[in-house]
Amino acid sequence: MKEISNFFDSFSLNHNNYKNSQLFNNVVYVQNNENISSDVNTIALINFSINDNREKFITSLIKLRNYLYSYSNIDKVHILDCGSFINSVNAKDSIDGLAYVLSDLITTGIVPIIISDDRSVILAIHKAYEHIKRYYNLAFILPFIDINNENLWEKSKDLLPWHNYIFNNNLLLNTATFIGYQSYLTDSDALQWVENNFFDILRLGDIRENIKAAEPYIRNSDIICIDLNVMKKSEAPATMLALPNGLYAEELCQLSYYAGMSDKSSVFTFYNYNPDKDIEDQTMQLIAQAIWYIAEGVSLRVKDYPYTPKTQMLKYTVIMDSPINELIFYRSTRSDRWWIELPINANNIQRHTLIPCLYEDYLAALQNKIPLIFWNAIKKKT
Repeated sequence: MKEISNFFDSFSLNHNNYKNSQLFNNVVYVQNNENISSDVNTIALINFSINDNREKFITSLIKLRNYLYSYSNIDKVHILDCGSFINSVNAKDSIDGLAYVLSDLITTGIVPIIISDDRSVILAIHKAYEHIKRYYNLAFILPFIDINNENLWEKSKDLLPWHNYIFNNNLLLNTATFIGYQSYLTDSDALQWVENNFFDILRLGDIRENIKAAEPYIRNSDIICIDLNVMKKSEAPATMLALPNGLYAEELCQLSYYAGMSDKSSVFTFYNYNPDKDIEDQTMQLIAQAIWYIAEGVSLRVKDYPYTPKTQMLKYTVIMDSPINELIFYRSTRSDRWWIELPINANNIQRHTLIPCLYEDYLAALQNKIPLIFWNAIKKKT
């Protein structure tokens, strides 16, 4: 993995400015990545921008690190600070280069967190999975579902729209979930598209009512894409859209914590950050805090399913008075998290035999109610 340092403009902060009790104590810079221990969970921090405002963007993210590294230290996690990705002569080559780096990190077991000013980073993540030929589940945390096919790069007309790459004839994509969308910003065609593809959706109101409802979907996702436009403007003014409604800061941090704890989540991105609007560093501090919660979650990973076979979990069988005779649940004794079993003939891939659920889904089954998360999964497999 040593060679990836050639892809980055790295930098280092003055260690004298930090205490041993602060997160900086766990930072390793990319040029010293041989010091990373395979026995410790590691996240990699990456800046990525292919836009004209790149220099200001990068300067802001160096400042973001000052906030992040001053926060309380976290046991059992290292941070590999890669710095800023060095762009190629055009956007396409830059995206391909980042994809190469991400594929190397993911196969090494390091969890990349990429901060970007637009969603071109999503295409790089997809291409990374193409390199390693791995199927993935995708979770978006975003303010609306956008299915139009505009080109993201005015200067790169040779690139297909990101939507075509990710959702059209993509054999690697198992499923997608859209979390936090606002109904009045999402047209009926987009919702019909979601339904036709058997994707999952959770409105902003669903999150506000019960944020735990998002946890199983996040736990089942390999890629977590956080569009910062999902934030309420008063919580995070430095986004591209700065919408009046959206997530609160505490909600973003809670969702980030869920994502960090998921043994399956292998890459994260925060995108659509606009440093020109960052009044008193409010948004960069929020991103830093969300990253801290991801890191804390990663430090608490216990290698639950699929790394732990279901035979090592507690099994609960619920007899149903319905067309489905029984539902089988599993509970991890390590984390107290729950899964529900799909019929074997609905899915021949062992990794996906169980899908995450909540304890509340088990309680619903005891009342002879089939959980919605189960029905949605069945639709995808039939």
